[in-house]
Amino acid sequence: MKKKLAYVSSFVDRHDKRRYRFRRTGYPVHYFKEPHGTKAFEREYAACLSTEPAPIGAGRTRPGSVSDVIIRYYADNNFLDLRPSTQAVYRGVLERLRTKFGDDPILMFDSERLARLMTLMRDRPHAAARLRKLFAQLFVIARRAKLVPHGFDPVRDTKPPKAVSDGYHRWTEDELEAFEAKHPLGTKPRLAFAMLLYGAQRSGDVRFMTQETIAEGRIRLDQSKTSTAVDVPVVPPLRDALAAGPLGAETLLETKGGEPYTPKGFYGMFKRACIAAGLPHCSPHGLRKSAARRCKDAGCSNEQGMAITGHKTEKEYLRYAGTGARADLADEAMEMVLANRTLRVAKAMSQPPAESA
Repeated sequence: MKKKLAYVSSFVDRHDKRRYRFRRTGYPVHYFKEPHGTKAFEREYAACLSTEPAPIGAGRTRPGSVSDVIIRYYADNNFLDLRPSTQAVYRGVLERLRTKFGDDPILMFDSERLARLMTLMRDRPHAAARLRKLFAQLFVIARRAKLVPHGFDPVRDTKPPKAVSDGYHRWTEDELEAFEAKHPLGTKPRLAFAMLLYGAQRSGDVRFMTQETIAEGRIRLDQSKTSTAVDVPVVPPLRDALAAGPLGAETLLETKGGEPYTPKGFYGMFKRACIAAGLPHCSPHGLRKSAARRCKDAGCSNEQGMAITGHKTEKEYLRYAGTGARADLADEAMEMVLANRTLRVAKAMSQPPAESA
């Protein structure tokens, strides 16, 4: 018998098809797209739980305001066709925007005001780029609804601040060893660590791995973010961690209450484990970067590494694996250069001198 999920109810629609919906006081109603009982359904449910509540008074919006356009965007296919996890991220950004500027007319956000917002967010370049991207979507909605003049597109005249970092820190070998030394086999942090590093998957997929996911000594799943199918072997270090546990009843990693981790809950659990190991600058996402870096250091081709991490483009894979200096390759290249030079000199000396006229 399947466990009843909080805030989820079902009904039979006019096509005699059973459907499921998420209804929680103060939160947006969500109708599930994935089949009930599947891992995709569970991911969709987790995204609903992580969604921020709708602000009080959200139903009383001023026509042409920022809130008005955001509500229209939520009902548009450009938003509805997004994956639940992406919807949850976008809602978080847009609801913070509504809290601060909800009653302002969308027309007030000209290129000058957007540029000031981008400048204020220089310390958060990735967040600034995401906000700018969402503003572009909002102006598409506003132009279509004739809330702004035709051609009104202030986003094109702005630029997000340049990101000066590569994002999450890529763990070094010393840091990996330090974590393992602090958290031995049989602990939940070590199990999560092994699944992230040796499975080379995102935490959003690791949180919902089950016994079926790792059946027959393989990790087989469709990545929740990109739908990329991966089929990765369960290597001995991961197999040892799984054997030592502790494993949950439904998902491999569960909270003390026996529930799958939410994104914030999982990050908090793992971050505390990093701090305990003297690695406060490390994060769960950085382990996937380390997995990619290990593939590259081992001499794997980009295609081989991408088969493990599930990246769709070589550019994104190399951003994870790193493009730093490779002393070993430089030594090999210089040896080839010197050998070629020696060969050319020897060949020149072996040739007879040209006869003088």
